[in-house]
Amino acid sequence: MSKAKRVPRLKTPTWLVICMDGPDTPPLRNEHLFGHLDHIEANNSDYRVAGPIRDTADGPIIGSTFLIPAESKEAAIAKMDGDPYISSNMYASITAYHFAPACGEWMGGVIWDQDEIRANMPKYT
Repeated sequence: MSKAKRVPRLKTPTWLVICMDGPDTPPLRNEHLFGHLDHIEANNSDYRVAGPIRDTADGPIIGSTFLIPAESKEAAIAKMDGDPYISSNMYASITAYHFAPACGEWMGGVIWDQDEIRANMPKYT
């Protein structure tokens, strides 16, 4: 089995922001769609990745997810200011969590060294 390439950790912390729709969301989503897209395009560099959430690949949108580089949770959410989806209070809930991008195709490899993990198990478990 070949090992994945080791890549550097991202310098700026990443925040996973999950915005879930509520029962009153659909008309607001339609009303503010193009303002939201304009905001995302104008501020594209503020996001690592973002996109809609669905229960199935072809189902209706039920929310949105954003991975945002920022030094704090508050700074991450502040980067979303001005987005009509946010300012219209369209989402029923918005939650943010620190997220550590650690591996995968988009990362280009893995950020860890197994020998370092073995030597510092309490830190990693």
